[in-house]
Amino acid sequence: MDTQQTDAGPDDTGPVGGDEASAPRRRSRFDRRSALVVLQTIALGVLAVLVGAPFVGVPASQPELHLPWWVLSMGFAATEACVFHVQTRREARTVSVSELPLVLGLFFAAPLELLAGRLVGSGAIFVFHRRSSLLKTSWNLAMVSVQTAVAVAVFHALSDLADSTSPLSWIGAYAGPMAANCVGAVALALVIAVYEGSMRPGELLRDVVNGEPAAPVVITLALVAVTSLTVSPHSVWLLVLTGVGLLLGYRAYASLSDRHLNLERIYRFTQAVSTSPEVDEVLGSVLAEAKELLRSERAEIAFVASPQSQVAHVRLGVSGRLTRSEEPKSAEDRWLLDQVVEDATALLLPRTTKDAVQRRWLDAQAAREAVVVPLRGGAGVLGVLFVLDRLGDVRTYDKDDVLLLETVANHASVALQNGELIDKLRHEAMHDALTGLPNRALLQRRMTTALEEVADGRSAGAVAMILDLDGFKEVNDTLGHQQGDKLLVEVAARLTTAVGTAGMVARLGGDEFAVLLSGTGDEERAVHVARRVLRSLEHPIALDDMEVEVGGSLGVALAPAHATDAAVLLKRADMAMYDAKGGGKGLRVYESDLDSKNPRRLTLVAELRGALARDEISVHVQPQARLDSGAVVGAEALVRWHHPELGVVPPDEFIPVAERSGLIGPLTTRVLDASLAAVAAWRAAGHPLGISVNLSTRSLHDADLVEEVSRLLRRHDVPASALTLEVTESSVMADPARATALLHQLRDLGVRLSVDDFGTGYSSLSYLKRLPVQEVKIDRSFVTSLQAGGEDAAIVRAIIDLGGHLGLEVVAEGVEDAAVWELLSTMGCDVVQGWHLGRAMPVAEFAGWLATRGTATRPTLHAVS
Repeated sequence: MDTQQTDAGPDDTGPVGGDEASAPRRRSRFDRRSALVVLQTIALGVLAVLVGAPFVGVPASQPELHLPWWVLSMGFAATEACVFHVQTRREARTVSVSELPLVLGLFFAAPLELLAGRLVGSGAIFVFHRRSSLLKTSWNLAMVSVQTAVAVAVFHALSDLADSTSPLSWIGAYAGPMAANCVGAVALALVIAVYEGSMRPGELLRDVVNGEPAAPVVITLALVAVTSLTVSPHSVWLLVLTGVGLLLGYRAYASLSDRHLNLERIYRFTQAVSTSPEVDEVLGSVLAEAKELLRSERAEIAFVASPQSQVAHVRLGVSGRLTRSEEPKSAEDRWLLDQVVEDATALLLPRTTKDAVQRRWLDAQAAREAVVVPLRGGAGVLGVLFVLDRLGDVRTYDKDDVLLLETVANHASVALQNGELIDKLRHEAMHDALTGLPNRALLQRRMTTALEEVADGRSAGAVAMILDLDGFKEVNDTLGHQQGDKLLVEVAARLTTAVGTAGMVARLGGDEFAVLLSGTGDEERAVHVARRVLRSLEHPIALDDMEVEVGGSLGVALAPAHATDAAVLLKRADMAMYDAKGGGKGLRVYESDLDSKNPRRLTLVAELRGALARDEISVHVQPQARLDSGAVVGAEALVRWHHPELGVVPPDEFIPVAERSGLIGPLTTRVLDASLAAVAAWRAAGHPLGISVNLSTRSLHDADLVEEVSRLLRRHDVPASALTLEVTESSVMADPARATALLHQLRDLGVRLSVDDFGTGYSSLSYLKRLPVQEVKIDRSFVTSLQAGGEDAAIVRAIIDLGGHLGLEVVAEGVEDAAVWELLSTMGCDVVQGWHLGRAMPVAEFAGWLATRGTATRPTLHAVS
């Protein structure tokens, strides 16, 4: 039994390990693998010449009966035409009974005639019947040449030791073809290694040792024919009939064996898909089995995603990877779906098709051939299942392949319907019945997975948010549960739209919802999404003939910053939500102080919120003057809180509380409003002064700050240049990129910018020239000890020189006596602020202070009493 490798060329071999879903087929590219095959072909040809050269001119072993080369060529053509195809990994392997004419040629033909007959007969089949490429045909002819030369060499080496009719010649007849088969097995393994990328020595050794099991039987029949022809040449007709029957019988047996194997595979496939509850697993099994059963390079399922334009594709290609895509319906897709889905019939597109429409579809798929069958579901035909490009070059798809793929599709349809039922039950167990959102169980499962990815380093972080509706109970109690349910459904839809693809929205129960963001632990992005969620609730919700308004309080917790356990992360998001609910603005990011049970902190949060609502927060101002002339040019706003029971609450105590509780926004707005109102009053009284207001670190994270400043400037009709906003080094360095961007927006508004407490940070010198500031303020800790000289004096002088070189105005705060004033004047400082000029005072007293100060160029101590 002889074997030939018939898929040796690169033109029909798909990419190994690539993404076959999108890779076009390369039919004519001559690559490195093709070059290796050419080298193998040349090596086989040279080996054939070396082995066969000694037998050129040697006569037939039994010249009494001469078989001409053309008779042998017909015998080899017949055995090559009636073959059995075996798949060896990605290669198609052709098995024939060519030992029969080979043994006859060893006895009744000269070696050169035997070689010519085999090359002509086999070559005719390769070219005209199988339509192999030039490279494949060349490789196969080179291999049969070396096989023939080896068979002749072994046969003559044994038969020449005795008479040609002795049993020793029979041994040569066995040994020659079997040695040739071993050579073929080695050559086949080498060419497979070229395309597989590796050699499997164990498999090669097994093929060489086992050989072809049926070869001895075929050789025995050939020796019977030799004996019969030697006795009576007229028995040739009987032998021809016997040989034809043998070929047909063997081919029928091979076909039956192949069908039996397919039935066994279908049985195993049916068991596999019937026990798989997952639709994705079923799809993977269906495509893998379709590829294997029909020996195909690619398998694909196309679902009709929408009636208008979309087709969903699930693909399994050469690499075994399952890929999905949703693509617009092309003209070729429309034709295919009309043919298969609408008519519910299978479609066979062999590589020999001449139909122009079929060929266009194949070209669009970058394929040579295909089988397409409908995939049915409970509601009719869902889509199509098809395979593309049979492996090897010796067979194309036929009607039996259509029936086989239809069998796979029928089993797949039943499995998919079962999987859909199980998926439906699972969906109901993991989703809220009213809104359709994921429930708490699914949220915790997804959150656990997200946190595992964070722990493994596969994800940057995760964000948990908990939202509680404000005013839902009143709607439920007043309008009834039916209207309350409608409201929850509408809220769920708005939240889903607001979050979009950024994360998952879940309903925890009642009027409580949750949001999970995976793949990020960035607070800025989390706050951005959280604000989008809250904004989605700002518009009224229509319930029958009336509209209702609901708000929300939202808490945010980040992983891994705040927790790495799902339960703890949810708890801390819940704590932040409850803090936000009492905070006024509705949004709170978790901080560690929320775990504190400090009564003072809890009291301050509640009282500060009330103080803002009752307008109990006041603004004091401290004047600023030019150092050279003593002229007052403005003042710094200082926030004050005098509590009726707690007394004076220091700013360094209540401002951090405001930052942590989410009240810093309202507090900043209150200070800005009062400060700009004061500037407007001063200007109306003939004092064109400016004012400086401090911004906290949290304010630099507030995306609404620019709009708020602009609104207040318009409200009080104050020019932007009259407002100076002070930021500290630490607030800028907490997030330089974000802070710089916001400062540029404020500068574009026309507001002046100042760096407060300059010199106390550690890296702002490198950022100073990048920041859009016009002023730096020397921290009072350097100024108060200026007279002592030493390092503080050197630092103050360096800051003043730096400001001068950068074109910045330098302000010194904490000037408490005339000596420091004079010292700063000699250093070239621009503006001063401190008790020597004036103490902090209520806004209402500032105009009187200006009047009593008059036009003095240098303040005196009595002026600040």
